[in-house]
Amino acid sequence: MKLFIKLFLLTIIDFIIIWFWVKESDPDPSVSIALVILVPIAIIINLAIALVLYFLRREYTKIFVINSLVSAILVYFLFLNGIERHKNLKFESWKFNRKDTIFAIVHSKLDNTFSMTESTNQGSTTEFLEGKFSKSGNEYFLKTDSTQYKIRNEYLFGFRNSVDSIKLIKIER
Repeated sequence: MKLFIKLFLLTIIDFIIIWFWVKESDPDPSVSIALVILVPIAIIINLAIALVLYFLRREYTKIFVINSLVSAILVYFLFLNGIERHKNLKFESWKFNRKDTIFAIVHSKLDNTFSMTESTNQGSTTEFLEGKFSKSGNEYFLKTDSTQYKIRNEYLFGFRNSVDSIKLIKIER
């Protein structure tokens, strides 16, 4: 039972350290490949600590060997969670369907711009519109040089028809 308690405490410490590191680094989706390096590093660090403890305090060796797997799992899931957090802080998006086409609106919160894409089949997306994004109350305004759309109460107004209203689906990450 002592082993379980020590491992649990070490897992809490790992969680706090990894969580603060991920929060501070704020990883974006383009660095998700780093998991290929970060997960093995978590394993190697714990195994190195276990090796050192083997010569100093053998009773802790087993804990760090087991923790090498636990910390690798924590790194993986907390890093992915950090990527999702980054996307939610920087972007919001909606989608809607028209016939056999899926449209998506992505709002970049950093520079208050938007882009609109269409997809007619899996894996093929074309961006066809981009412009400025502004908010007034509970309404969003999407403006380009030649068009203007409005989002209110999860409905898009003015798309292809000035009286058209399309129900949007907010993409939750």
